[in-house]
Amino acid sequence: MKKLIYFTFIILFAFPSLAIDTKAGQAVVIDFDTNEVLFEKNSNEKVIPASMTKIMTIYVAFDRIKNTDFSISNKCTVSPTAYKMGGSRTFLEIDDQVSVDDLLKGIIVQSGNDASIALAECLGGTEKDFAKLMNVYAKRLEMNNTNFTNSSGWPEDNHYSTVYDIAILSNALIRDFPSLYSYFAMKEFSYNDINQPNRNKLLKKVEGADGLKTGFTKKSGWGIAATALRNNRRITVVINGTNSSRSRLNESSNLINWAFNQTSQKILVEESQLIKSIDVWLGAEAKVNLISPKKILSTLSYDQIQLMKSSIEYTKPISAPIIEGKEYAKLFIDIEGKSRIEVPLVAEKNISKVNPLFKIIAAAKYLLFGSSLNEN
Repeated sequence: MKKLIYFTFIILFAFPSLAIDTKAGQAVVIDFDTNEVLFEKNSNEKVIPASMTKIMTIYVAFDRIKNTDFSISNKCTVSPTAYKMGGSRTFLEIDDQVSVDDLLKGIIVQSGNDASIALAECLGGTEKDFAKLMNVYAKRLEMNNTNFTNSSGWPEDNHYSTVYDIAILSNALIRDFPSLYSYFAMKEFSYNDINQPNRNKLLKKVEGADGLKTGFTKKSGWGIAATALRNNRRITVVINGTNSSRSRLNESSNLINWAFNQTSQKILVEESQLIKSIDVWLGAEAKVNLISPKKILSTLSYDQIQLMKSSIEYTKPISAPIIEGKEYAKLFIDIEGKSRIEVPLVAEKNISKVNPLFKIIAAAKYLLFGSSLNEN
């Protein structure tokens, strides 16, 4: 039969309830470590990603740098197509031999459309072929509502994404290329004797901000993929559809600060933590320790709950032999507003069967007196 044991964790922190909203048309806030969505607004609505597209251009370049002989010291030739591109620019000149290092800085800091095309052509032959490669990476990252047709984010039919997909991409870039990610924290860059500040004003305004990329079109409004690191905890925010550069700054900084101030990462279960000792029937030892094989980390909103409920479920009696690492029970953790967390509980060590004579005696006791499996 199934035996359910209920116990309760009292969370030793109590925080005031505080809701959050945003004037942005689309928004998502994600805890980088737990990958939990802390807030969202129209996060799967298709939008024009504008220059946030360049995050994928950089992702592809970083991947080539990390995994091939393509280097930041490589030189790329500036084509007439790249030179003539409108919008924000790094001010490249036709036939310039520009290092990949400078192109990366031109894209990330100056949002140079010319630099984006020059890098795309250097890696893909043509920008259109490079866009096909971008879509291969998007599919690999499970950006299921995204399609790219160019490297810069210039508005085109069938060029779209969502703030949720851009958040997936942003976190993947941070996670996959830690040694290259510092490019995004550069506050300014000079090329061709023209100095330009980073368009991401959060770098100077928000504690811990170290990336990623702004975007703007008249049709879609002002957007940003932003992230900040405080006390080894990272929050990623992507918004779109604000009505000004100032609003973009205010809305993104408000969401970042809210996430840090009103949510907290909590270890619900440690790896190898003893959860329950249960009796073993016909075992060489009377009890077996059940442990969690993994750490469970969750981000808890202070305005969600102050109480978690947990239960353990297993089928009794648990009979020897007991095999180390085998699942014998499940731990369920219920938190209001979140999906139920299910944790397998495994045996800490092997426990062998007892000899046949003891089996007979134990069986008789079980029949006469019932289970000796005392649950506390």
